[in-house]
Amino acid sequence: MQRVTLLPALGLVLAACARSPAPQAEPIPAVDTVDIVVAATTDVHGRLRRWDYFAGAPDSLHSLAAAATVVDSIRSANPGLTLLLDAGDLFQGNPLTYLAAAPTARGPHPVMAAMSVMRYDAAAVGNHEFNYGLPVLERAIAQATFPFLAANVFRADGARAFPAFVLAARGPLTVGIVGATTPGSAVWDRDKLSGVLEFRDIVPAVRIAADSARAAGAHVIVVVMHSGLGEPSSYDTTATDVPSENVAARVAHEVPGVDLIVFGHSHREIGDTTVAGVRLLQPGNWARSVAAATLTAARTPTGWRVVRSAGRLVPTAGRREDSAVLAVTARAHARATAYAAESIGTTAVAWRADSARIADTPLIDFILEVQRTVTGAQLASTAAFSLEASLDSGAITLAEVARLYPYENTLKAVRLTGRQLREYLEYSARYFGRFGSEEPAVNPRVPGFNFDIVAGAEYTIDVAQPVGSRITRLVVAGRPVAETDSFTMAVNNYRQSGGGGYAMLRDAPVVYDGTMEIRQLLIEEVRRAGTLRPERYFTRNWEIVPAEARASALRAMRRPFDAAPSPPRSAPDASTPPRPPAP
Repeated sequence: MQRVTLLPALGLVLAACARSPAPQAEPIPAVDTVDIVVAATTDVHGRLRRWDYFAGAPDSLHSLAAAATVVDSIRSANPGLTLLLDAGDLFQGNPLTYLAAAPTARGPHPVMAAMSVMRYDAAAVGNHEFNYGLPVLERAIAQATFPFLAANVFRADGARAFPAFVLAARGPLTVGIVGATTPGSAVWDRDKLSGVLEFRDIVPAVRIAADSARAAGAHVIVVVMHSGLGEPSSYDTTATDVPSENVAARVAHEVPGVDLIVFGHSHREIGDTTVAGVRLLQPGNWARSVAAATLTAARTPTGWRVVRSAGRLVPTAGRREDSAVLAVTARAHARATAYAAESIGTTAVAWRADSARIADTPLIDFILEVQRTVTGAQLASTAAFSLEASLDSGAITLAEVARLYPYENTLKAVRLTGRQLREYLEYSARYFGRFGSEEPAVNPRVPGFNFDIVAGAEYTIDVAQPVGSRITRLVVAGRPVAETDSFTMAVNNYRQSGGGGYAMLRDAPVVYDGTMEIRQLLIEEVRRAGTLRPERYFTRNWEIVPAEARASALRAMRRPFDAAPSPPRSAPDASTPPRPPAP
């Protein structure tokens, strides 16, 4: 039996190498087995170059430009038999992508320019692709040299919004690449997508697309999807009627004939894993790693079929950045660095967010008071998205404010009852484990961007009490809150839609519906004030008890999962997001 061995032990040639020209088509000899190699990225969130726009300094770790050299090495070892895919969340996450989405943006989109020069074969649509609205997404996709796929997304007239699959020839094989995306966008970006796009259940949509790809001649089926492995949805799937967001494991179990699933969305890394005999890979977010899978197909009397697979993750830290990617993103990078470094105000003291989830802080109150002022609401709510956010004494740069609020959320205000307010705070308090028990100080299943802080109400969180009974004091305007009381509360559009599981707000009447991003409102407040003073915004109104719980909680909340948004959706965009999608 003749065998072509193209990737022994994954055969990865990981030494950095210069970009080689696209391989020329050559006659493929008749063989009995062929190794197809699939390289993939996910949740890049604009990390095209090793530069931290929020810090205004180089980031020595990872970038898509560094991932490009890994991909080149894989291609060099497997000429003509490599596929390059992305599992979504590309267009949002930092000033680079923010400026590229602006109405005044001109020239090629930097993400599209980078991916095109890297010769991607296909990408799944991510939820953050919708953050700036469908016209912006369509404008960017029009520049791509490869398709964006989403088998489960349809327009209001029933037509597909994106292709369900694409066929790619590799050697004697035809590979069917099926794409899908989380239905959560219908919740997180409801204000932009309601009545425009319909997000259906991923599993049946992928099943239909995989069957269609096979019927069209595919020998191998690869699914690339923006959907976690099997984590709980961050929204109430019953109350919203929106299908589950994290279903990669279900696809492996319920869709026959799938050979490989590359997935993203949850900002985790999963390498050598199989479910129901199907290989699954999740590369690291922000181009931390490139997934590499080898699919060995054998010729049988009934046709080609995959007989074995292998997978691993290749870290990008320390890899040389690709010169072609740097070149095509240079102009956008220069614009973003100048934008982020702009001084918009001053402060005489430093403001820190490092303890913002265990104690009331001026920095979070700054966000809350801006929201209250703009909406005229009695209350306001926000999360401390990054514990590393700060305003250093002296000049305040635009980057510092952008890091404080990394998501492209817009501002809304809702009317809620006293009962809903208490439910809201109780739900937020799930972030902490029960003090005095064997539970961890911080619930590892609740990301930090789902712990909300409310201004305008005085309240106490007793973490020695069980979940659901922790708000032991709740007062507004000097009076204990009754269930029938009525209040207005400023929130971001993600929370207003019930995002993050805050279902008690989903049907709350909207009394203010803004179109400007909260981040931009904060920037404008700094410019208006000129000099920020903590006393202008800070009112100590909440506390955690017992006191002994605070130190252990502070240590626990700095675990790697929290250190990172996009969780969140539209609120989750991402400066340091973890990632399920977004608040």
